[in-house]
This record gives sequence, structure tokens and C-alpha cells, in this order.
Amino acid sequence: MIELAQLPKRIGGAVDKILCETFDARACALPAGKYVSLCFDDFPQSSAHTAAPMIEQQGWRATWYVAGQFMGQTTPEFGKMFEASDLQMLRENGHDFGFHTHDHIDCRTADAAEIDAQMRMSEAFFKEHDIIARSFAYPFGAVSPSAKRQLAGANIGLRSIQAGINTDTIDLHMLKACGLQDDKGGTQRALRALESLSVKDGWLIIFTHDVRSSPSPWGVTPDDYAHLLDAVAASGAEIVTVGDMISRLDTPMSEPRRNAA
Repeated sequence: MIELAQLPKRIGGAVDKILCETFDARACALPAGKYVSLCFDDFPQSSAHTAAPMIEQQGWRATWYVAGQFMGQTTPEFGKMFEASDLQMLRENGHDFGFHTHDHIDCRTADAAEIDAQMRMSEAFFKEHDIIARSFAYPFGAVSPSAKRQLAGANIGLRSIQAGINTDTIDLHMLKACGLQDDKGGTQRALRALESLSVKDGWLIIFTHDVRSSPSPWGVTPDDYAHLLDAVAASGAEIVTVGDMISRLDTPMSEPRRNAA
């Protein structure tokens, strides 16, 4: 049962979600075809050491959303987080990177000055480690209309955690993505989305966190991830990083659509 004290926050979050999905879209026509992108958020070291080699074996590359303050840390949820050497390894192996705020903040509740400071810290961190970001993922999937509008000024793709496949005319500033969350069925949601992709063109973005035998509620086991990759290969979709797809889509046909709420 939802406590009454939680209702205003939940209602506000639901309203912000609807507004962010409706207004200030950067509308873009997705080219015909079937596409899949593989992503890791935060990111735990297990994903770099376990999942990255599995992806590379297929000849593919993934997108890694980096919150710089996690480097060298150990968290209760994910265990050991990435090291500088992991960033270097992934960069040298041709992987793609995205912003995730430096301190993994909630962009829905942060003010403009805090978001700006976070982006400046992220940019400095990326420059220090010689990596380039072409997209951004909202931490926790949390965003307000004002935060979306502010982050859109960075002129990069913005990824949400709204479930679904990006089809037809998409919003480059509110990209849908499918989470592999072990407490919510593991890979099953993504496998169902791949089945849907078999009958309709679109771009499926799949993200997770840790990949280990006893994953967090936001991660997945190596066996389940291997099963997913087999299904991705069987789908016949083109595997692209989020950054590569953003580069394809960020053309003059991608024009901001401003609506007044």
C-alpha cells in the first residue's frame, strides 16, 4: 500500500513523465530497418570484465554511461565499480560512452545550477580520461521538463528508462530503453521486445548494470546475458552503439519541436 505521504511525490513524478514525453521533443524520423543498442549504466566492474568480452566476441560494441564519482568505489548494490583502466580498455576496444552526471544525481529534483555543475564535472572527467560522449542517460530515469530542456542544450541524445521500442518519429531527447532488471523478469522483457522488433522496424535500446552470478535487482546473470545476446544475433538487427545512431540521426531533418505546456 502506498503511504499518503508518498502520494505527492509519486503524482509529481507521473506528471513530469507525461510532460517530458509530450513537450520539447527533438523529433527525428528513424530510418527504415531494425537496430539494437546495448548499454551499461553507472557502471559496475563486472559488466566491463564479464559482459564486454561477450559483446566483443560477436563483433559488437556497447555504450557505457559513466558517473565519474563511482570510479574506484565499491557499492552495496553493485560491488566493485569501474577503474580508470576499465575506461582505457573499453576506449581502446572501440566502445562508446555517454554522460550520466558526475555524481549520479536526480535530475528531476536538481536545480539548473546543480545540473550545469554536474555536466561541467562530467566533461572534465571525460577529457581527463580521453573519452568522448555523444549521449546522456538520466540517472534513475528521473527528469523534469525544465531539466530535459536544459540538458537538450548540450546537443546530444538523451536516454530515458521508459520501456519500449523507438519507432517511426522519435524524440532524441527522450529515447526509450528496455532495462534488464533481475527483479523484474531478467531478460524476459527484452526478449519480448526483440520478438516485437521482428515484425516492425525500430530501434531497441537495452540497458543493465552489473553482470554477475548473484546480480543486484538492477543487474543480470552472465547466463541470462549470454541468452540475450544469442537472441539479439538471431534477430537479424543491426547492432549499433547509441552514439553511432545519434550521429546518423543528428542531421538537418532532426529539428527541435517546441510546445508550450
